[in-house]
Amino acid sequence: MTRFLLSILILLAFAGCRKENNPIPLREITPIVGKWRVIDQRQVRGDSTIIEPVPKQNSWVYEFRYDGVLLNESGYVPCCLPSQYFLNGREFKPKPDKPAVLDPACAYSLCAACPELNVTQTHPDTLFIETCKGNFKTFVREK
Repeated sequence: MTRFLLSILILLAFAGCRKENNPIPLREITPIVGKWRVIDQRQVRGDSTIIEPVPKQNSWVYEFRYDGVLLNESGYVPCCLPSQYFLNGREFKPKPDKPAVLDPACAYSLCAACPELNVTQTHPDTLFIETCKGNFKTFVREK
């Protein structure tokens, strides 16, 4: 009888354990899911590219969520983003699995949004994001 009660208690203990909710990323964006910190800004003017390093204390972090939604470091959708983007030359439309809230600061922004956002992964830990023609930001993966 003691073994039977012990078995029931063990089963109840295991039944009470919950698996952590780690959603599986969409196949198309698996390589870029995670947090990315900007390290420089680049602007093409004529035949030259102007590169401005961004010191870590002045940089910001973006996160590509498992469903393709791009979030800022506060967990909000950044202002003025298009509803879809190009990842390594292929069009991708995020498929929000849970709500993504627009950054409240956007209420005070006057946006002239770029119609396209191009994300290029040049290395497993490096991304280039082109926000408007000729305006690039380099990101490195946050560890």
